[in-house]
Amino acid sequence: MRASDPIFFASGAAALVYQVVWGRLLARTLGSDAFATGLVLALFMLGMALGAELGARLAARSARPQRLYAGFLFAAGAWAALSPWMLDALGTVDGWWPRALAASLVLLVPTVAMGATFAPMGRLAIPGSRTLGAGTASFYGANTLGAASGAVAAAFLLLPNLGFPGSLWAAAGLDVAAGLAALLWLGGAAQEPEAPSRAARTPLGVPWPLLLAPPLLGASSLALEVLFTRILISLTGASIYAFALVLSAFLLGLGLGARRGAAWLAIWPPRVVLGFCAFGSLWAALLGVALLGWRAGVGDLFAPLVNLMPRDGDVVRLWVAHGLLAVLALVPTGMAFGLALPAAMGAAKLVAPKADEARLLGRLYALNTLGAAVGALAAAFYLLPWLGPRWAFALALAPALVAALCLPWPGPRLRGAVGLATVALAALVLAPRPAPGEPWRVLQTAHGPVSSASVDESGEGRNAVRSLRVDGKVVATTAPVDRRLQLVLGALPAWLGDAPKRALVIGLGTGMTAGALLHFPTIEEIRIVEISSAVAEVAPLFAAWNGQLLEDPRTRLVLGDGRHALRLVEPGSFDVVTSDPIDPWTRGSADLYALEHFEAMGRALAPGGVASQWLPLYQLSPADVRTVVATWCAAFEHTAAYLSAYDLALIGSHRPLPTELLARPLPPSLVGALAPLGLRSAAELVALDVGGTAELLAFADGEPPMREERPVLEFRAPKSFLAGYATEALAWAGRAEYVERLPGPSQPAARELRTHLARFLAELPGGWSAAAERYGAALLAPTSPP
Repeated sequence: MRASDPIFFASGAAALVYQVVWGRLLARTLGSDAFATGLVLALFMLGMALGAELGARLAARSARPQRLYAGFLFAAGAWAALSPWMLDALGTVDGWWPRALAASLVLLVPTVAMGATFAPMGRLAIPGSRTLGAGTASFYGANTLGAASGAVAAAFLLLPNLGFPGSLWAAAGLDVAAGLAALLWLGGAAQEPEAPSRAARTPLGVPWPLLLAPPLLGASSLALEVLFTRILISLTGASIYAFALVLSAFLLGLGLGARRGAAWLAIWPPRVVLGFCAFGSLWAALLGVALLGWRAGVGDLFAPLVNLMPRDGDVVRLWVAHGLLAVLALVPTGMAFGLALPAAMGAAKLVAPKADEARLLGRLYALNTLGAAVGALAAAFYLLPWLGPRWAFALALAPALVAALCLPWPGPRLRGAVGLATVALAALVLAPRPAPGEPWRVLQTAHGPVSSASVDESGEGRNAVRSLRVDGKVVATTAPVDRRLQLVLGALPAWLGDAPKRALVIGLGTGMTAGALLHFPTIEEIRIVEISSAVAEVAPLFAAWNGQLLEDPRTRLVLGDGRHALRLVEPGSFDVVTSDPIDPWTRGSADLYALEHFEAMGRALAPGGVASQWLPLYQLSPADVRTVVATWCAAFEHTAAYLSAYDLALIGSHRPLPTELLARPLPPSLVGALAPLGLRSAAELVALDVGGTAELLAFADGEPPMREERPVLEFRAPKSFLAGYATEALAWAGRAEYVERLPGPSQPAARELRTHLARFLAELPGGWSAAAERYGAALLAPTSPP
């Protein structure tokens, strides 16, 4: 190991922490929808590419590249340390495009500085031109392995403990330390350029196949990473830890391939290694598909997938299992791509010996980075949504195949034969396979830039149940207990309000929550904001349960980030605001449970308006539930909670909630929709009430509200994924003493609900599924007479 390796490792780790944190913070400013996410990625990669060119030109002229390298690290670190305030200030800029332009300027300086370190690293690490390929492999591998560790550290260590600003400051400190170490320890490692000014003006003279290979291989590498990530997340769930493991596995492959390949480049001609890497990346990607399918027990990885979630074991074992899937899929592929770039450097230097090394490093790295950006954007925005994962994967292989066929090694005949064999292997591996005998039928599948969605159906006739899956996880169904929750979540705020006219619904899902609002005759507009185009595409399959919501002239569906859209509405615009987001443990969804989001819901309410929020009482720890309750109560002066079965509908308003609820008639059509779900009257709906503001604050027990700068749910909730039901919160909801506070006609139903709940909690140790099924059946049965 060289003295420079730990330094390059540290700067790589810091860069990935920046990327992870900036991506999240900019999503809050620009939105988390596909366009905003793609813009952030494009800005990041463009800045890196521009920086590579700038750094190459400066390094070609510099006699002391260690100072140049340290200066860029100091600049990136200083900017990162200040960036929380810069990004926060973007929220005051009016208009999406002005904010996007301001975000571009904020990102440009640090990303250019990070990209500019590549050529100085090469000057510091490579002792002579004959070792350009092997030397590049060595420092590029160390830097990329650092990036892999940064991805893991950000998710598992820094963000949970330090929050977003603290994580940026820690990474900035690491950059400063790496820069100081470079100044102290790498002072004698540089090679003096013979004629700096002349070298900067000399044409590179690299043949076009060698200039074409880096962007083509970069395009395939990031496109495949995007597609493998979508497949893996459908198997593992979309927690921040799952994403971190997938990203780190890919970076680990890149780093290992470069480091291990340094020895090969010292022995074999670089053009041979490059040709092997180009074809090898294709074989490795197909091997990854086969290995992942074998390990996951899935015959066809490109068919609709389901989360593989064990019911026993601990969360550490779960993460290990998820990490193993990511390693099998991505490390072999990453190793081939990781070695390809250093091999291209070495091959280019041999055919253009007069080319300046720094400029060569910068140019090929910039081309590789631009190709990677194009590949990632094309896969997420075009290939996957338009073609589906199978054909998207096939086309993602195409750039690497073109690069392999254009390279000088192997010879033309052998290249053609190997190319045909590769195409045949791809056809075999990617071919559709018969689905195993699953207990459900897939009705429709859709893929979008943000997520994939599918609708499946189990059972027959009147007992048939349709389920909506997002990235493999069931998020809503037409089972009676689930319909009960969705209708209650939408109906309660409208019923508690005063003749509501305009409603805003965050999250479409099956459409049943928004569809509940159609029963209120005063409703004139229902605006639904859904981030996933795939969910919107499959939602019509639930028309029979949501009242033909999307066909109703009062409905307006907006594709976009609901949290971002809520910030843009005029204060007091809506009489009802209801939020039915995805589970809190899903990456990024914690922002929809943060105080700032709840306060934005409150600002959007007209005088007398009412808001509602879904809170699941499963797969969350007691602290997680208390955090959401405390945050909700901090945003609204007047609150309440209603228990549908094992979910809470939190209610909030800035005015006192009505007390004489039984004097408020329910719309007859709503009564007809709720009756089969165990709620046959207004009295039975009121019986779901389990607490007002005083009771909710007592339950929260001093838990601090969650703010955006430290979204603790995002990091805590996945650790409770295997914990089952939140029994402490359910027991609180079922306390008998609260029944006496309810209206007399509601008390019999309230007591019966608590009896069923107590039996459910007692039966849970004997099996979650069976206990939940009996509990649901009991809730739907007619209420016993008093």
